[in-house]
Amino acid sequence: MYRKSVQSLLASTKTVSSAFGAYRYLYSASALGIDGYAAHCEKTRTQYLHNVDHFKRKLRDLVSSSETNMIFTEDLKNVIHLLDNTPDDKQLLKDTISRYNRQGKELRFGNYVFGPVIMRACHRLGDPELALELFRETNKDGFFDQLSSYQILGDLLYENGRYREVRELCDSIKGRQIQGGRFPKHCITLTFAACYKENTPASYQYAMDLWKELNSVGHIPMRKATAFAAALALNNGQPEIAIEILGTVMKGNYVTIRQLKTVALCALGRLDDLLPIFRSVLEVKGHYQEKQQTFCREVVQKVQETLGNTGDSVGSASVKLDLERMIQYLETNGQILDETLDSVMCSEIVSTGQRNPGKNNLAESYNTHGGRQVQRNFRPTKRFDQLRPGLSDMN
Repeated sequence: MYRKSVQSLLASTKTVSSAFGAYRYLYSASALGIDGYAAHCEKTRTQYLHNVDHFKRKLRDLVSSSETNMIFTEDLKNVIHLLDNTPDDKQLLKDTISRYNRQGKELRFGNYVFGPVIMRACHRLGDPELALELFRETNKDGFFDQLSSYQILGDLLYENGRYREVRELCDSIKGRQIQGGRFPKHCITLTFAACYKENTPASYQYAMDLWKELNSVGHIPMRKATAFAAALALNNGQPEIAIEILGTVMKGNYVTIRQLKTVALCALGRLDDLLPIFRSVLEVKGHYQEKQQTFCREVVQKVQETLGNTGDSVGSASVKLDLERMIQYLETNGQILDETLDSVMCSEIVSTGQRNPGKNNLAESYNTHGGRQVQRNFRPTKRFDQLRPGLSDMN
């Protein structure tokens, strides 16, 4: 019965757009670099004015003709940024990538890395099938071997409820050690989020095995990943495991951490341990604490439900009285909010930058300089004063 109540408390929710009916994003468009990609699309389309259809026709003719006709880097860049959400344009993208990859790599002298940009294009189109098809067919030679490509693809799969594929993507990263890492933090966060949303015995077992693996190598996941892992344990009737997971967070007063811990302690009947949690929220704001501490109403209701089911021994009566007084004060002070715990946990990540700007930042892999993209994780071995013309330069 308790497991059912926790699942209800942490029920999966969606933010549905009236225009698109989309899942709530885990990472914002700006964090993934999709805003930058969209801006470059507009710039490219403006440069072509009324010649977009003409360019696409020429490119279709080129990819369907003799293999001796070259597809240049500029051609592929342009088709990615002129892409419309139509079957013909998607097929053109696949054909252009296929022809480009069949050409000898010795003819490529630029420093442009296509993987993250193509994944942003698929993400903007909302097409996980296209993204997966390109990834599976093209990555044999490392075309998408960049962490940002995996992370953008993982986010697209997550948003479309493709949770099993998110786990498979995580396994692929661990096996290939993309850019020297087995446990990139954003991919790990997406994986725990997918397991939490899926909430099946298989996803729970996968998440717990992954958590043990992370602990065995001393990897500290993001706080959001920790929250997803703990919530999944709660959903599977394991509050003691949730407590152990939450105990790895150094600062336990973060809004998701303390509320998940509150739910877990209620499940374990540890009312005494709730007192310091509530007192920490009631403390006078310090110099560095500007935001008011809050609780979700459904979490407070879970506490009140537990209090109602507790006996009236001398010790428990005192605890109950203290908790009831603190809850009343929180209510009066406007610190109990009507938002759900699930919505707090799944709130959008708007920035992936840390203390060092540009380091491990998804959006940083997409930079525009005078309309020209520069990917940072590749260094050319040769330099040439003059580039070959692309299709856009031909009559």
